[in-house]
Amino acid sequence: MINRLSLRFKITFVVTIIIILISTILTITSVHNANIIFLPTVNSINLKDNNEPTYKLGDKPINDSINEEVRYKESINMSRLSYNFKYNAVLYMIIIIFVGSILIYFILGKMLNPVKKFSKQIEIINEYQLSDRVSGFNSCEELGELQKSFNSMLDRLDRAFESKKRFSSDAAHELKTPLAVLKNSLDVLEIDENPSEEDYKYTVAIFKKQTERMISLVNNLFTMSEQKDYHFNDTVDMNIIINDIIKDLAKEIEDKSLSINTYGKSLSVKGNSVMLNHAISNIIQNAVKYNNKNGSIDIITEEVDKKCIITIKDTGVGIEKGKEKEIFEPFYRVDTSRSRKIGGAGLGLAITKDIISRHGGGVNYTPNESGGSIFEITLPMIKI
Repeated sequence: MINRLSLRFKITFVVTIIIILISTILTITSVHNANIIFLPTVNSINLKDNNEPTYKLGDKPINDSINEEVRYKESINMSRLSYNFKYNAVLYMIIIIFVGSILIYFILGKMLNPVKKFSKQIEIINEYQLSDRVSGFNSCEELGELQKSFNSMLDRLDRAFESKKRFSSDAAHELKTPLAVLKNSLDVLEIDENPSEEDYKYTVAIFKKQTERMISLVNNLFTMSEQKDYHFNDTVDMNIIINDIIKDLAKEIEDKSLSINTYGKSLSVKGNSVMLNHAISNIIQNAVKYNNKNGSIDIITEEVDKKCIITIKDTGVGIEKGKEKEIFEPFYRVDTSRSRKIGGAGLGLAITKDIISRHGGGVNYTPNESGGSIFEITLPMIKI
């Protein structure tokens, strides 16, 4: 029930309790001090009354009778004053608590008005208006910091939404292109009333190529979607992974007459062996795909500041200047025509970056001075 109350009411309630405690303490202290002042006076008057000698009727002096009456009246007045003081102290305490609570409630309302304005600005922001920003609260330190943090969060959300939209659009386009090629091939085959065996073989070859392209794309998309849930408990020897990848790419390496040079000692990291294999394989595959005939690939593993550094250097076509950061974006391809000819969809480096990031590492690109690319993978290392 209390949790449903407004912040204004909660603060008013707490401050009112504090006022009640302070007012009660002050009132009790005042009454106690009043008792110290009034009671001795009353007692002294009563004491005098008790010490006066008694007279028989007709023997009592007139002056003594008058003094007794005066002292009696003084005693009554002092008792009344004491009672009135206590009564007024309690009454004023109640008034102060009541008036103070009302003032606090209205003052808090004025002070919390900027929070209400802040809330109203937030309400109009939705997934279609992420470009809007909260403003006008720089004069208040706390709300100014909240405004800065909230706008920073909106910037991140805006980039994430734009990235998702671009990703969906690019994925649809990548799937649409091979499907359009397949449909065109069927249409051409259908137009020919008497297609030859050569026509059928050509169409089958197109179907096979485009189907493999779609399978590769779907597999990459599936890999990206599956990266949320996997364990990091494997002890992974990076040299074993690199050697296995080179063996898997032996045919492509031989077709281009590439020389593969590996350097460094055996280093191990903690993570998921399958995903790390996939990440490193993407870069080495690119080094093979986009390399020149009779080129070379150098793969170096080394330990630097308790981190495993894997450097993959090739003598291929390299990356156009100014595109270094974009190459890690999904579906980005430096040369569209070249990528389509080779069969790439632009997801390999994006997947690699995501996997390495999830393992607490990073991947960077620098151009090879002699032509080609240099990719450097950094991973936290453990010693066997």
